[in-house]
Amino acid sequence: MTAAPAFPPLVEAYLADLERALASSDPRERAETLAAVREHAAEALALHGADDAGARRVLDELGPVDDIAAASTPAASGPGGGPAAAQAPRTPAADVWLVVLAVASLAVFVVPLVAAAAVVWAAVRLRSGAGNRGLQRLALVVGAVSFAGALALYVSHLVAAG
Repeated sequence: MTAAPAFPPLVEAYLADLERALASSDPRERAETLAAVREHAAEALALHGADDAGARRVLDELGPVDDIAAASTPAASGPGGGPAAAQAPRTPAADVWLVVLAVASLAVFVVPLVAAAAVVWAAVRLRSGAGNRGLQRLALVVGAVSFAGALALYVSHLVAAG
């Protein structure tokens, strides 16, 4: 088991503030968000240096804790007021429409712009860390396959015409 990287005190304080700010968030999303922020901080500190200047630069890149916490999904509460472990997590409508767009790009793969839009949108949603990552990955793969098919069709047309 590997130990978590040691962060400068400024980053540790930021992470502690973030953990407190995410206390009312969905537990799974809270864990994913904290892991993503820790990973980004470790990578950025390796790039910029682990001194105070590097730590400040990393914190500037991450932005205010309140902004990250505001983007998180609140934890669902059951009838007793506690977390609703039995409830299935809600799939954001944006992710459903993303998959619909990706599948539609297969139907109209001669228009690679639709597939490109699905790929870009899926990549943006994946990088944001919000929503259903499974649906986002599915849309990314389907859109990429559709785009590759459209590109292959275009290239074969050029070869046949030339």
